[in-house]
Amino acid sequence: MDWQAAVLAAARANAAYVIDETGSKTAFEALGDTWIAQYKNASHQAVLSADAQGETRLSISGTRASAFKVMDVLADMSLDPVAVTGGYVTAGVHEGMQELWDWVLEIVPAGDVVHVAGHSLGGARTHMTPLFLPAPQIGQLHSFESPKFADAAFYASHAAALANMVCVLNGADLWASWPWKEGPLKDLRWQARPQPEHVWMKESDGEFAMIQGAQWPEGADPTDHDISRVQARLAKIASEQMVSG
Repeated sequence: MDWQAAVLAAARANAAYVIDETGSKTAFEALGDTWIAQYKNASHQAVLSADAQGETRLSISGTRASAFKVMDVLADMSLDPVAVTGGYVTAGVHEGMQELWDWVLEIVPAGDVVHVAGHSLGGARTHMTPLFLPAPQIGQLHSFESPKFADAAFYASHAAALANMVCVLNGADLWASWPWKEGPLKDLRWQARPQPEHVWMKESDGEFAMIQGAQWPEGADPTDHDISRVQARLAKIASEQMVSG
């Protein structure tokens, strides 16, 4: 586990939420990246940047609910199935992703590796990277608090391409639990990635466990879905792990 890489990925996932282009550029430059371009429409937002080593980073925004981006919320909530290579995913997560990746591949030099990270809806969309990018070009993948959006067949089909992905869950997060396992809105078709383990950051800062996705007890706390809280808790864990290691 490269804790420092995970912390930086969380910081980029947080910065991806900045809607204003000038503010977005400032946020990524503060992380030591070179800001390349921003993609933005009614239900998507993402930033291409290059890190200090010149590696290409795609950071995908989650739901921009605080900016009243209603289409983002609908994308998160949609559970209608869409057939993709290897299985099924939810319609809202999949919608528009071909266009986003067409934009990425128009900018990135042919054959270059792309590292991808995202939070919430952006985390779910990070899982779909193998649908749009050839395996040799898939770099580090970081998913923070992704809701459940894919079926077992999808994960089985893309297990090799997703093997290096780091999935992070936080506390008793309500929205990473979506769709819920109980109640009138439950939908058991969709599941967390079964392999490998997830990093579950406990509610006490600095405590974490490595668990399989299905082992997470889920939760009902919407405040644990905040990317800034995730970033702070992850930074504390990373600091402690580097000291103890």
